[in-house]
Amino acid sequence: MGREVITRGKLHGYKYSPGVVVAGTAYLAGHFGVDAEGRLVSEDVAEQGRKALENVRATLEAAGMGLGDVVSMRVWLVTYDEMPQFDGVYGEFFPQDPPARTAFMVDRLPLGARVELDAIAVRGSSQVEARFT
Repeated sequence: MGREVITRGKLHGYKYSPGVVVAGTAYLAGHFGVDAEGRLVSEDVAEQGRKALENVRATLEAAGMGLGDVVSMRVWLVTYDEMPQFDGVYGEFFPQDPPARTAFMVDRLPLGARVELDAIAVRGSSQVEARFT
């Protein structure tokens, strides 16, 4: 069982892998709302969030997975006041049976970002088999 390193979307000048896959599980590093040149797409948290989620999806696709395989996501925001705006965009990408999620508020993020996302995805887990209430 080896490691597969996902290099798609790597930001220049940083020593990290955007994702690593081991035994069908992808561990994604922090993703931002940046374009291919590593520039923030906007100062708006919703626009940054949308692009960050698109970047997460593209990284997963590079590993042969999709957003449906995400089982856990962590959201890092500069202020909780922006959570409703981000949450609206998040719901567009995960309209039903979203992954487990934890949100953190921090003083600042790299690149001056308003939001950062990391995730864990398991290949083939997109089928929901049960709901517990």
